[in-house]
Amino acid sequence: MVLVIVLWIMTLLTVMASSFVYSMRTETLLATHGVERAQARALAEAGLRYAVLRVLYPVPSLEEDVQEEWPVDGSIRHWRFGPGQIHIRVVDVSGKIDLNRADRNLLGGLLLTAGVPEDSVDSVLDAIEDWRDPDDLRRLNGAESAEYQAAGRALGPKNGFFESVEELQQVLGITQAIYQRIADKLTVFSRQPGIDPATAPAEVLRALPEADPDIIDAYLEERIESANQGLPPPPPPAVGPYLSRARGLAYDIVVSAELDSGVTASVKATVARPRQPEQPYALLAWHEGL
Repeated sequence: MVLVIVLWIMTLLTVMASSFVYSMRTETLLATHGVERAQARALAEAGLRYAVLRVLYPVPSLEEDVQEEWPVDGSIRHWRFGPGQIHIRVVDVSGKIDLNRADRNLLGGLLLTAGVPEDSVDSVLDAIEDWRDPDDLRRLNGAESAEYQAAGRALGPKNGFFESVEELQQVLGITQAIYQRIADKLTVFSRQPGIDPATAPAEVLRALPEADPDIIDAYLEERIESANQGLPPPPPPAVGPYLSRARGLAYDIVVSAELDSGVTASVKATVARPRQPEQPYALLAWHEGL
């Protein structure tokens, strides 16, 4: 009996020791992962500030005494820094469609390219305009307070300008699928009815109502070639009254960082030149974990 008791005690001690080792291993892994997540986030923020420095305060290139301009059309730049790789994408907001100022036809072209059925575009556009106009008068296919209540929404239209692109998700008729396809082509910071073709993403150029797809594709190729050669963008294509040249008002910067271990983190910010000289930049919007 004594031998049996000793064997049971030894077995119990072995199980307890194994459980302790497993618990410590799990806690160690969690702590390591937490540290790596913090490192990845710090890398992403470093990439963001590096992009702000290069975009808002360009420095002379090493080869010659000229300012080296970063592309602001969504092209991805890679930067090796510390224990990881950083991927930076900068878009001048003048190349995006302003949700508050854009022409109805321009917004409609974006919806069509995003796959919204043609017979549903007018209702979505009317709902957007009913959201941002100051009155309670419902457009033909739009939505005011009564329509939102009928749809089970606690709040009706804002009757004011959009303060962020994310606010678009509250508009009646904007599904999550539609929002995800158009959100990165929209802004609330350009404050102009048209877009700048020199910085506009390809999807925005293809959404222009009077644009010929072949002409747009040719222009995009020329723009890439000019950027590769360090030349100014080519003359814009003739696409009607939807062009604007007010550049440099603000920039959307998306940064993703990946450690050598595979842990990733990402941040997105909209920045502009500061109004006070003591500030390095003005932060207009901030997102994490994209």
